[in-house]
Amino acid sequence: MDYRNFIKNAKNDRINDVISITAQMLLETDVDEIKMSDIADRCGLGVASLYRYFGTKASLVTKAGALLWSNVMALFDGVFECDYYKEKTGLDKLRELMKVFKVLFLSHRDFLRFVDSFDRYISKEKPSEDDIDLYQQSLADFYPLFESAYDEGVKDGTLRAGVEFDIMYLSLTHALMLMNEKFSLGDIFGGENKNAERELDFIIEMAISYIKA
Repeated sequence: MDYRNFIKNAKNDRINDVISITAQMLLETDVDEIKMSDIADRCGLGVASLYRYFGTKASLVTKAGALLWSNVMALFDGVFECDYYKEKTGLDKLRELMKVFKVLFLSHRDFLRFVDSFDRYISKEKPSEDDIDLYQQSLADFYPLFESAYDEGVKDGTLRAGVEFDIMYLSLTHALMLMNEKFSLGDIFGGENKNAERELDFIIEMAISYIKA
């Protein structure tokens, strides 16, 4: 079940409201610092009601995290179906897709801070398998678009064949997301983030250089 179907099937509209409010709090504050009582106060509910609806804090924040991922994915709805994108070569389509991760850094750092905070939280607190499945179904999965662009590039001669593309995709997206999460935390040691955009561009161009014909 994906997040949108979960919300559609929710029996109580108040559940949707609580998830939305919690999602906003996750963009403002580290997961570990948010208490169920804080969420209850923001929602105008008693803490007992939150536990009755969700059972655990882990279950609630996982559902709220799924909403945040769904909102990010919605930002790109239609972008890769427009003529501007469709008319590009396979190589240029891949470059555009890779730049999505730079857009996240430039415009959605609060979301990236949430991802870093949530990953650390989930390593300690274990939500149910159903909650984890709901969250994973909402994650940004651009692989089909990347794979299609690669296949087109091989056909139009702009990309070379024989690449272990699934491994390349995982390596690239993991590297870019981890860099984004680190940069989103701010300039911890003084000056290390001054070239953040250029570093992201460098990783993207290294990948392009590796795969182009």
